[in-house]
Amino acid sequence: MGKRVLPALVGVVSLLMLASSVEAGTNFPKMVLKFGHSGRPGQNNSNGVLRFAELVKERTGGSIEIQVFPASQLGSTTAIMEQIKMGLVHFTFTGPEELSTIEGWGPIGALSMPYVVKGNNDQEQNAYLLKLVRGPIFKELNEKAGSMTNLYTLDMGWWFGNRYLTTKTKQVVHPDDMKGLKIRTLDTPMARVGVKALGATPVPMNISEVYSALQMGVVEGEENPYNVILGFKFYEVQKYLATTGHMTTALQIVCNYKWFQGLLPELKDVLVKSAIDAGDEQSDRQIKSAASDRETLKRHGMVITDINKAEFAARTKDAWKEFEPLFGKGFYEKITAAN
Repeated sequence: MGKRVLPALVGVVSLLMLASSVEAGTNFPKMVLKFGHSGRPGQNNSNGVLRFAELVKERTGGSIEIQVFPASQLGSTTAIMEQIKMGLVHFTFTGPEELSTIEGWGPIGALSMPYVVKGNNDQEQNAYLLKLVRGPIFKELNEKAGSMTNLYTLDMGWWFGNRYLTTKTKQVVHPDDMKGLKIRTLDTPMARVGVKALGATPVPMNISEVYSALQMGVVEGEENPYNVILGFKFYEVQKYLATTGHMTTALQIVCNYKWFQGLLPELKDVLVKSAIDAGDEQSDRQIKSAASDRETLKRHGMVITDINKAEFAARTKDAWKEFEPLFGKGFYEKITAAN
C-alpha cells in the first residue's frame, strides 16, 4: 500500500515544484509590454491597470514588465486598438459600446443597451455581468471575434458603473424633462441610443472637450458614472444630477489575438488570471467608492435626484431592436434570459 502511494506523492510534489517554478518566472522570456488607455491617473480603472502590471510582474518573477500609458498618451481608445492590431501596443481597455463598432464584435454591444443589466444595486448588477461575460455566451464570442478581428479580450468584467445624467439649468425628474436637451455622449451608436430614446439630442464628443463644452453651453448636459463626473470636475459647470442609470458599463481588457495565441500556455494563464484578479479588485473599489463619490458631488453643490427607473426604462424598452442585425438573431434575448 505504502509503495503504491509513494510514487503518486512524488508526482504531486513534482507538479507543485513545477507550478512554483513557473510562478517564479524561470520559464518566461524577458518582455516589455505596453498598456495604453484613456483613464485618468488615480481613477479606479487606472489603478486596476497598475495592479494588473504588478501582478504580471510578480507572477513571472520579474520577466514581464508592463509599461502603462494613461490619459490617452498613446491616442484615443480607437487609435490604440488599431495600434494593438498592428502589434505596436499590447493592451488597452474599452467598453462594449466602442468595441461593438468593430465588425465581428457587434454582439457585445447588447451589453450597452438601456437597462439591460438588471439588479437593485451595483453589487447585484455586477454579479449578473460577471456571470454573463465570463460564461459560455461571451467566451464563444471572444474566440470567434478575436480570430476575425485580431482583437481578443483577457477579461470583460471590469465594472465601470451606471451612467447618470447631469444638466446645467434644468432638473430632470421625468423622461419628458429630457426633451430637446443637448447631451454629450460617446461617439458610438450604442452610447447614443438611450439618450435619444429618452427624447434628448445626443452630441458625440471626446471626453477631453466636455468641460469646456458644458461651460460654454455647446451642450447642456452629459452622462457618466459618479467617479468620472467627480474626476473631471463637471460639478463646476453642472448643477443637477439625475440617477437615470440608463446604461451600465463593464470594461474589456483587449490585446492582439495572434500575439496572445503565440504565447506560452503558462504565460497566457498568468495574463488572464492577472486581468481577472486586478479587475475584481478595481470593481470592488469602484462599487464601494460610488456612495462616497455621490456624497462628495453633493458637497460640491450638485442637486441629486433619484428618479423612477421604471418610468425611464419603459421609454427605452424597444431601443435594442434597431441593432438586432448587428447583434444577431436571438443574441439580445439570450442575455436577458440569462438574468
